[in-house]
Amino acid sequence: MTYQSSESEEFVARIDGLMERLQKDAEKRGWKFYIQPSPQILPEFLKDYNPDALGIGPDGGVVIEIKARQHEAKRESLAKIADLVKAQKGWGFKVFYVSPPVEVRPDLSAPTANELASGIAEARVLLESGHERAALVIAWSLLEAIARLVTPQGERNRARPLSPVQAVQALAETGYLKEIDARRLRELTNLRNAVVHGSFRTVVPANDVAQLINDLEKITHNLDEAA
Repeated sequence: MTYQSSESEEFVARIDGLMERLQKDAEKRGWKFYIQPSPQILPEFLKDYNPDALGIGPDGGVVIEIKARQHEAKRESLAKIADLVKAQKGWGFKVFYVSPPVEVRPDLSAPTANELASGIAEARVLLESGHERAALVIAWSLLEAIARLVTPQGERNRARPLSPVQAVQALAETGYLKEIDARRLRELTNLRNAVVHGSFRTVVPANDVAQLINDLEKITHNLDEAA
């Protein structure tokens, strides 16, 4: 096939939907339809070629290729296959292009000092009003944002998301977290993961969230001094 199982589920679903329509169309004609046909199914002239699908009728058939637009094969290669197939009486060659879903990347631009201060204040208000879970999520998002901010310039330009452990590690390596605090936050990643992945029975200790917010305040203070 011209696509991999590691592609997004939505992309695979689009291809499956196309295959289903092609199969129904072939069956209406009384043809047999094969997805990724085995070598035993292939006619002799296709023995050195692996089509994505094959429709076989009483007097010929159709060879089907499915291409992702960002993985398009060279036109010359498709032309050679098309010529090979069309040289066979009753056979045709069809290529279908499937566009993968557009990847929407979040805006991970560097936070400003005002944005950090506002976020910390929001997390503290949530904590003081008894919303420990929400406060934890907001506070940890700020931790990751700061970690991206202090990583080397090349890494920050890529604006890539960081895992919880990577965020803590980045702050420790750049001197914004003492090792004892980094160790505590690494242990807190399990709590953070449980909350963001929907473990509603997980108890979030207010003291842990308060300490995290204190960490954020210290880090942002150091950032201001280093600016």
